[in-house]
Amino acid sequence: MGKLLKFILWLVALLVVIVVIAAIVLPMVIDPNDYKGEIAATVEKQTGRTLSIEGDLTLSVFPWLGVDIGPIQISNAAGFEAPYMARMEAVQVRVKLLPLLRKQLEVDTIRLNGLRLNLGKNKQGETNWADIIARLEKESKQVPQSGGDSEKAGSKSAAPALDRLVIGGIEVSDAQLRWDDRSTDSIYDINELSFTTGAIVPEESFDLDLRFQLNATQPPVNGHFELNGNILVAAGLDAVTITAATFGLNMKGDSIPGGELTAAMTTDVKLDLTAQTLSLPVIKLEVMGLNISGHVDGKEITGEDPRFNGALTFAEFVPRKLLQALGQEIPQTADSAALGKADATLTWDVSLQHAAATALTLHLDNSTLEGSARVDSFEAPAITFTAMLDQFNLDRYLPPEAKTDADTRDGDSKVTKTSTDEDEALPLDALRQLNLNGRLSIGRLQAFNLHSRDIEIQVKSKDGVLKINPLDANLYDGAVQGDITLDVRKDTPRFSVNEKLTGVQAGPLLRDLTGKEQLLGTTNIKANLNGAGLSSEQIRQTLTGTAGFEFTDGAVKGVNIASLIRSAQAKIKGQPVPEQTEPNQTDFALMKGTATIANGKVKNDDLLLKSPLLRITGAGKVSLPKETIDYTLTTKFVGSLKGQGGEEMQELKGVSIPVRVGGTFSKPTYVPDLAAVLSDAAKAEVEKKVEKETKKLQKKLGDDLTDKLLKDLFK
Repeated sequence: MGKLLKFILWLVALLVVIVVIAAIVLPMVIDPNDYKGEIAATVEKQTGRTLSIEGDLTLSVFPWLGVDIGPIQISNAAGFEAPYMARMEAVQVRVKLLPLLRKQLEVDTIRLNGLRLNLGKNKQGETNWADIIARLEKESKQVPQSGGDSEKAGSKSAAPALDRLVIGGIEVSDAQLRWDDRSTDSIYDINELSFTTGAIVPEESFDLDLRFQLNATQPPVNGHFELNGNILVAAGLDAVTITAATFGLNMKGDSIPGGELTAAMTTDVKLDLTAQTLSLPVIKLEVMGLNISGHVDGKEITGEDPRFNGALTFAEFVPRKLLQALGQEIPQTADSAALGKADATLTWDVSLQHAAATALTLHLDNSTLEGSARVDSFEAPAITFTAMLDQFNLDRYLPPEAKTDADTRDGDSKVTKTSTDEDEALPLDALRQLNLNGRLSIGRLQAFNLHSRDIEIQVKSKDGVLKINPLDANLYDGAVQGDITLDVRKDTPRFSVNEKLTGVQAGPLLRDLTGKEQLLGTTNIKANLNGAGLSSEQIRQTLTGTAGFEFTDGAVKGVNIASLIRSAQAKIKGQPVPEQTEPNQTDFALMKGTATIANGKVKNDDLLLKSPLLRITGAGKVSLPKETIDYTLTTKFVGSLKGQGGEEMQELKGVSIPVRVGGTFSKPTYVPDLAAVLSDAAKAEVEKKVEKETKKLQKKLGDDLTDKLLKDLFK
């Protein structure tokens, strides 16, 4: 046993001596630079490119079998501007010798310095590496397929498989990469790139650090990028796990919203190429003042139909600050507290053919929106959505009202013009391509100072025709039903509106809309309107259609017909105008009529107003483009005038009294037709006297003789 042990020790010592002698002698005997030509020729044969080895090749043997390579470069493809495709200033690769005896490959840290990589695409869309790929594919097809005896022979000569692969790390420093795409005239430069890893051992994690500067022309941006994390690579190289990955980005450029973008993200990454899955179980992202958390899962990630899904949560943020970070002007709102806070949660899934928000909850100030949305076929997007909004006050977000001089004089702050009155061009091209089908429900809404609730809106758009049907809502103790169509298939858009109001209280509606209660009563209105144009002015000029209206138990405010007539009568008689003590309004039990609209002019010939005191009929025209009125109201007293002027007005009972209505929508005028009043009053007086004298003659002469005398008198 002792002799055997001595022999083994002697043998080991001899092997060590041989390895040491080889480590000393081999670099002296073998000069790797003698093989530069053969190496270059082999590369050119395989790739068709010229390999230039400018520096010396230095060989080391023990304890590492390694090579140090000086400056080296490979030529570019023909037709590309850069003089070379790739260049390296220095490369060092070393392999430990003794582990090879145990079928283990231990590689020292691989060092690569001064990498310069020029990648590009010409105007025809061909890359500068396409020729290399084509050559390699051609070479692989020419290799004979193994089988039979040759397979057995190959198996005998094949190198033994490695039991273990260890890499001490990878260090890439001072690297540059350029992507020059002449088909899009865009250039991307990556500079100051450094890439460092810890020791790479199978089924053991190692650290990763990547940093570089980016400059681009399309769009013009520049900035800094860095990635850090702890990586675990599976033994089969088919799965990668990155834990505590941190991603940092700072970009600047005119094309970036706000001019600058800073983002920081932490996450874990699980990639399984065999199962075709990708998972980011926990994401935390800070960007533009937003704090976002969530997760992402992917399936079939390298297949023909990759799919991803996940969830995102946006912590409470200030929308005003977000707009500022995006470089947008912060809007002036009627309520300075509007856009003060928001948050959101979102679940989603996407593929190459669709994107969907499967569940969305958004809080904006004191409003909550819940719903879902989906886009199918990105080349010709088809959009569907459902949304439920609990309450929303649009007026808070509109610009503040700006009084005009006229408004100030009239003391009316409601009738004002703001920037919302200006016409904006319709996006005709976008509307023609829009494929949309959605439903919106709103619990309570305030818009333009109008209040409504229980709103249901169905929107459909396809082939240039947009339809809103139904449009239902509860409005001022009544209901509104609408059907709106916008047709943009031609150069001039056309629209049609069918509206029905039932049981709506006109007074509160008009008060909220205009600041004035010009009309009171329970309202029923039907309207069927059509128009065309690119602006509100053009629409008013082309408006055509019909309308019918009915008001019950109401009043026309701003004019007291009885008081006007009483004043007119006093003037006729040369008496003082009596003081008006009643409200300045005309009460009615019923007011109804129909109207026809042609090219923006409204014509009504059948207005009827009934009250215990009055019967009023009306006829005339209104110009919507000019906002002028040309109308005549004809009034008859049909009841007792006590309390509305006294017994002295009994003589007007049954007399038709015209009232001319003129002026504008904002300042209507009411003028009784005094000449008509005088004519009708005189006629009534003559008729009374004729009737009185006729009765006297009948008593004296008899009916037959009286009739004969009257006929002869008026021949």
